[in-house]
Amino acid sequence: MAATSREADRRGDLLERLADAIAENGMEGVSIRDVATRAGVSIGTVQYYFATKSDLLQSVWLYVREHAARRFTESGIADLAPADQLRKLTGLLLTPAHDHRLSRVWFALAARAAHDPQIAALHREQWQGTEELLNRVLARANPERESESADAAAALLALLDGLSISVITEPERMPPKRAARIGNAWVNSWLA
Repeated sequence: MAATSREADRRGDLLERLADAIAENGMEGVSIRDVATRAGVSIGTVQYYFATKSDLLQSVWLYVREHAARRFTESGIADLAPADQLRKLTGLLLTPAHDHRLSRVWFALAARAAHDPQIAALHREQWQGTEELLNRVLARANPERESESADAAAALLALLDGLSISVITEPERMPPKRAARIGNAWVNSWLA
């Protein structure tokens, strides 16, 4: 049991170092050698846990997803009234700062999805689940517009993705507070 725990800790540390590398240098700066150096281990140790760079990148996608899921759970969103759930969910889906580490990792991986079918499949699965969640919350928040909620969920998710990308890449033009105002205006129009 202790060996399994140590292995999970080592694997987690390697994913932390990979997330650091991606957040700092983008995908171009990622190599198994760099991850090994950052973690203070041999290249062989990294390859023991992740046989290929593709395995490493798929694992870091799941790592980001797990962190996002933990943020949602810890936010207490499930205990809120539907309109407040929608507001909180909108805030959670927006990048909180241009240098937010996991947001930068998400952005780099989402860009890679255009050329990597395995990352694209993980992205598609995650975003379908997120869109379905938004659909349910939108329908509960304004039952009179339930017939519109599926398209509205797609539109809101696209808006939040675009705002998050702008916060990361154009922080002077799109600071987080401006992105939040825009997202909240969309939500308020849905609730009106």
